[in-house]
Amino acid sequence: MSLTWEPRWEPYRVEYAGIKFWTCRDKITKMIACPICINAAKECLSDLIENPPSHDKSERENSFFFSERDLILHIKNHFKKPWIKERMLVKVLEEEEEREEEG
Repeated sequence: MSLTWEPRWEPYRVEYAGIKFWTCRDKITKMIACPICINAAKECLSDLIENPPSHDKSERENSFFFSERDLILHIKNHFKKPWIKERMLVKVLEEEEEREEEG
């Protein structure tokens, strides 16, 4: 039994809800990779792109999806401001503390 997965990437064109872009897809599992997380330009699109840009992979986790819709939702979250999420979390915690004090 194997505990690791060695993807065999192929270029894949995502077309969903009017959004079109290229990314990588594993030939065997058909899992679609986030092009931002894995740097698709370097991993599998180097034949399509001259001088692919590089970025530090240590800052990000790799993300893989079975559906194009889920991938697009994930990509949209790349551009959300993280401080908004943290601020919402703090507000929820404050409300829970107030309820505990009242009850």
